[in-house]
Amino acid sequence: MKPHQDQFQRPMFDIKVDLDEISLHINRNQYLDLLDLLEFQKYLSIKSKYIKYQIKNDEQNKKSRKNWKFAYEAIVNEEIRPRFEYYKWENIKAHLDRCREYRTLHFQELTGKISNEQKQRAESLEKKLDIFNLTYIRRSAEIQARKKKDQEPQTWWGSVSNWWGGDQPQDNPELDLEKVMSPEEKKRLYDAIGYEGEDTSTSTYPETYIDIDLKIHLIMLNVNVWAKMNENDSQFKVIARATIPDTGLIFRRRPATEAIALFVDLGSFQVVGTAAGSQQLQLSNENRPVLVQPVNRLVSSSNQQKLLQIEFETNPLDKTADYRVKIISQSLEIKYNAPTINKLAQCFEQDTQRNLQGVKQAAYSRYTDVKSRSFILMKHNIEKTKVLDIDIDIQPSYFLLPANGVYQDNVATLCMDLGHFTLKRGTTSSDSEEEFFSAEEEQDIEDAQEISYTQFKLKLEDIQLIYANQ
Repeated sequence: MKPHQDQFQRPMFDIKVDLDEISLHINRNQYLDLLDLLEFQKYLSIKSKYIKYQIKNDEQNKKSRKNWKFAYEAIVNEEIRPRFEYYKWENIKAHLDRCREYRTLHFQELTGKISNEQKQRAESLEKKLDIFNLTYIRRSAEIQARKKKDQEPQTWWGSVSNWWGGDQPQDNPELDLEKVMSPEEKKRLYDAIGYEGEDTSTSTYPETYIDIDLKIHLIMLNVNVWAKMNENDSQFKVIARATIPDTGLIFRRRPATEAIALFVDLGSFQVVGTAAGSQQLQLSNENRPVLVQPVNRLVSSSNQQKLLQIEFETNPLDKTADYRVKIISQSLEIKYNAPTINKLAQCFEQDTQRNLQGVKQAAYSRYTDVKSRSFILMKHNIEKTKVLDIDIDIQPSYFLLPANGVYQDNVATLCMDLGHFTLKRGTTSSDSEEEFFSAEEEQDIEDAQEISYTQFKLKLEDIQLIYANQ
């Protein structure tokens, strides 16, 4: 498909997906099975590491002695001996030799041709070296190869032979038709030879052209939690249900500027709990207390806004920023219901003590100390930093804590208003940046730190704590 044939009016991929309803169900047994699966996966990973130290059946050794010997071999070979191996000169020298050899092979690959044996040797060295050394060696070899190429003298005969023989590599940008010829010249050439061409370059596309337009709409999403109301019950019942209607996702791409746009919106959100009476319908919300619901549903309005709107865009058309993030959230009413919370706690309570420390560990990023940055690094950050346009507006939601744990009319209630939260990018002063660029290195480091930061305006207002007798 060629977009220019349609005058860039239609995208290359126009996809629209409509989903009616998706229901997810989980009960206590399924939750416990999921925990068992995670724990079993951890046991398998540990066993695969220490199974080589397991002693085969030996009738002469007692079981206790065999277990102690297994523990000794595992600890010594996995914890103690590797630490001593790190500081042996033979291992240090072997590591340095591998680094030098890999650097030589990679540099030779960048500047010329290498044999198949050398490629296999480089692949074997890559398996022995860690990520840090591989990245450092490759980067240093690329810099050295680029310097060598720039320092090579270009003779008259070499220029003529290159022009006549065309022995330049295919990936040389000088031989790229898209860069040698302008779009008008290429069009005249194609018209003269009667060739329509396969214009795979996006440089001629308009900035507003969208080649991928994906739309996904979900009418209803239900999440149900099932549990037994009493120990003597034989069947599970729904103790909580979360409903998310009218969910939409839009993804668009503009190839001319390598820009993408992602839009996610939620129409509403409601959570119902366990009904007080025993005669409740399993798949109906009648007689169920509402734990979470939008505030705009309480007020009759013909033009109701979406509950949550998320927008993420790179390289916007107005070119005022490199990244744009916009989040708008409407108010929510949250009520505490003791019977529902207690049932949920019982449903997701572990029956046995499980060791899920490895599963709970999550990767987190550490902030570098800004005070240790040099003047040159701060100046580079100011020149190369991406402009982030962020706009977060979260309307105030409130939490109701009724007396005795059940919300009813004419009951004392504690109301916590979480307040109105806004976060926007502050305006930067270009004059201060110009002064910073023209300053000497002896400039105060505190002033440099203040300019290198990106300014944001955060506002949290109208936080209230109200106690009502009725």
